[in-house]
Amino acid sequence: MNLGGVAVLLSDLHDSLHEPEFIHYLITGKCANNEIDILDGRELDPRIIKLESMGRSLGFFKDISTFLELRKLLKEIEPDVVHTHTSKAGVVGRLAALSLKSTPKVVHTFHGHHLYGYFSKLMVEAMVFVEKLLAANTDLLVADSKQVQIDLQGRGVGRNQKWRVIAPGIRNLQVIDRADARNRLVLSSSDFVMSWVGRFTNIKNPLLALQALSEIKSIKKLKLIMLGDGELLEECKKFSTKHNLGVTFAGWESNIAPYLAASDLLLMTSKNEGFGMVIAEAGFYAVPTVSTDVGGVREFIHNEKNGLLMEANAKSIAEKIELLIQNNEFRTSLGMRAKETTIQRFTVEIFVADHKDAYRQLLSPDN
Repeated sequence: MNLGGVAVLLSDLHDSLHEPEFIHYLITGKCANNEIDILDGRELDPRIIKLESMGRSLGFFKDISTFLELRKLLKEIEPDVVHTHTSKAGVVGRLAALSLKSTPKVVHTFHGHHLYGYFSKLMVEAMVFVEKLLAANTDLLVADSKQVQIDLQGRGVGRNQKWRVIAPGIRNLQVIDRADARNRLVLSSSDFVMSWVGRFTNIKNPLLALQALSEIKSIKKLKLIMLGDGELLEECKKFSTKHNLGVTFAGWESNIAPYLAASDLLLMTSKNEGFGMVIAEAGFYAVPTVSTDVGGVREFIHNEKNGLLMEANAKSIAEKIELLIQNNEFRTSLGMRAKETTIQRFTVEIFVADHKDAYRQLLSPDN
């Protein structure tokens, strides 16, 4: 449950499944030392269970221990539904559920996929093989975007299984005036502010954002704020210093709302993305997104209507940014339509209602 879109979604879902109809347990692992755990401060919640052995990195003996511990827990809880999320937890969780004598209904959500941009070709083929086997024994497969479903079915994952698309939904964010947000962050009202949010990893491609910024020569008072941490952070800092870009590296922030509210646009440079929940969050503040055209991003962004899609090319991105800087009316129009999209289609209420409906259907007598 490290700070990020999936953790926020699961936290909101956990809080919204109320008794007596739904008794919900959230079973998770421990975050790495350099990550923020979104569940910090919730140690007294009896239905949040943390397993010491569960972690993101692979480890044969630890993962066997996680499987056994999780299987024991499930035998005690006797769930009607086991719903897994993320890749590794999805494998271990489904195997534990399927190993029970009285098998519960099994659901797995794909928050994006790892078909490209993450691992070697051999590793991807191995992961596809495992997912094919697990999908055949999963009662419902959920994708966070239609494109994710199409991509996975194209590789034979869940080709003949039941699928459902449940789009992410943002919680009711704090209403923040742009001027107040800029005062809080010590930003000038005349600055053109761009935000970039994510892990500093290859798949998020933070260097592309910096390369694009270095291509913009004529614009003064252009400010890029990058939020997050990861193995590429130091390389990005060096690039910014070398090219005198003046980028603000804010690190992990548990509350990114002030940064989004203070921004003129959100920049996303990912090589692969399931949906990109931060796009909807930016939309809440009428901030349009300029994003690489990857994954499920198109399910929010309609090019030149509520945001801009671009090639993964620094000069192309710089041109898009310059267009929005110079055309305030166009940028404002994109932002207002982005806000409409968020409110109409991507709220936590819709997200939770879709999950409740899925669970009810799974447990109906017809199934």
